[in-house]
Amino acid sequence: MDKKRMERTGEYVTLLVMIGGVYLGFKFLSPLVTPFLLAFAFVAVLHPILEKVENKYHIKKGFLTAGVLVLLCVTVGIGVWGLLVLLLQKVVDLSGQLDLFEEKFYIFVKGCCEGMEDRFGLDAQGIESLIMEKVNVFIDNFQVEVVPQLMDESVSYAKNIAEVVSFLAIMIVAAVLLAKDYGRIINHMQSKQELSCVLDVGRKILEHVGVFLKAQLLILLAISLLCAVTLLLGGIKGGLGLGLFIGFMDMLPFIGTGLVLIPLAFWQMLNGYHGKAFLCVLLYVACTVLREFLEPKLVGKKTGIFPVLILFSVYVGMKLFGVSGIIKGPLALVTICELYRHRKSYQEQEDNFREDSV
Repeated sequence: MDKKRMERTGEYVTLLVMIGGVYLGFKFLSPLVTPFLLAFAFVAVLHPILEKVENKYHIKKGFLTAGVLVLLCVTVGIGVWGLLVLLLQKVVDLSGQLDLFEEKFYIFVKGCCEGMEDRFGLDAQGIESLIMEKVNVFIDNFQVEVVPQLMDESVSYAKNIAEVVSFLAIMIVAAVLLAKDYGRIINHMQSKQELSCVLDVGRKILEHVGVFLKAQLLILLAISLLCAVTLLLGGIKGGLGLGLFIGFMDMLPFIGTGLVLIPLAFWQMLNGYHGKAFLCVLLYVACTVLREFLEPKLVGKKTGIFPVLILFSVYVGMKLFGVSGIIKGPLALVTICELYRHRKSYQEQEDNFREDSV
């Protein structure tokens, strides 16, 4: 009995050590090794294809890897840049239409205050003056501070872009170098027992990452379709394109669908379309529920991890690592689970070997 209790205590201690080690690794080491890990993962996924193309067309794997990565980075970069330009243009356009917005908002507030006076006997003029005073202060601050501040931060934006470019450049160079010697590196790792363990765990984690990316794509398509159809049937102008854009925004949790749907609902309300405004709010709730339902199901079902733990890992990851915790949280959970499973499997093999020896 005492032996079993000691073994169980040892397992708990080992698990705590694994959790602590994974946390320290993701907290302090991941910024240093991420471009190299991404390069290794990329080469591992594409290596069978690169091998076939090299044997058939006699094109070196290094050149193929560089070409694919550069093309991928340029394509993604153009898409992200276009999105940022579009968002910045919308902010500038909004600042130029604040007078129209203020006029519509004034009509809306005036109608609400008069309705409150008729029903509850409140001072409509006093409430209206108070609300409009606060709104005017907000608009003045937005025009004087927010928009110029966005423009003044261009140096900071350029610095961030330079960091991203340097990160991608290091990753591409690392991938090119790894592609040349990938076969020898894998053979060397497999010949060493301790490195073979790292390789097995890494492969499992890479499989889980693939599951996560597929799940995100399915969720993006589901939310895009839901938003596009709902807004189109709801009679909202540009509903089809707007719905697809909302689906893409949902893939970015720090922005989310609310950045589009909530202002859209408010704008519909100002124009007197209360039904359309309610539809936008309802759609926002539906998108949130759909993501929270699908993500744990799609990820947890394929990884063998309970969906609630996936959701928990996202929450804890954001608390520990900030915005990047949305990715680091589930990835850390998968790493801990795979390390623990590998240790259990290795321990069982050792126990069976001892029993056979006896």
